[in-house]
Amino acid sequence: MMELFTNDNYKLLKLMYDNQTVVLNKKIVPLTQLEISSELGFSKMKTNAIFVELQKAGLITQETRGKYSLTDMSNEIIEGICKLDKKVKERKENV
Repeated sequence: MMELFTNDNYKLLKLMYDNQTVVLNKKIVPLTQLEISSELGFSKMKTNAIFVELQKAGLITQETRGKYSLTDMSNEIIEGICKLDKKVKERKENV
């Protein structure tokens, strides 16, 4: 159901969120832009443009070349949407 309301920026952010790993006590996303592009079916150019947009919005930060992390705001957004999605699914089951 939520797929109807989420855009490509959210899809990319959610994929990053789902693939975070801890390295030296810091959560990072080990996926490359090429891997993300492939997984989402986006062109590399589109993925790069979304990365730039998410960085400008303060939703992701570049840790090292090719390695990114999500900001606290990103995590809160994703977790909020996941909670909403869970409520919608529960409501559908109870109908």
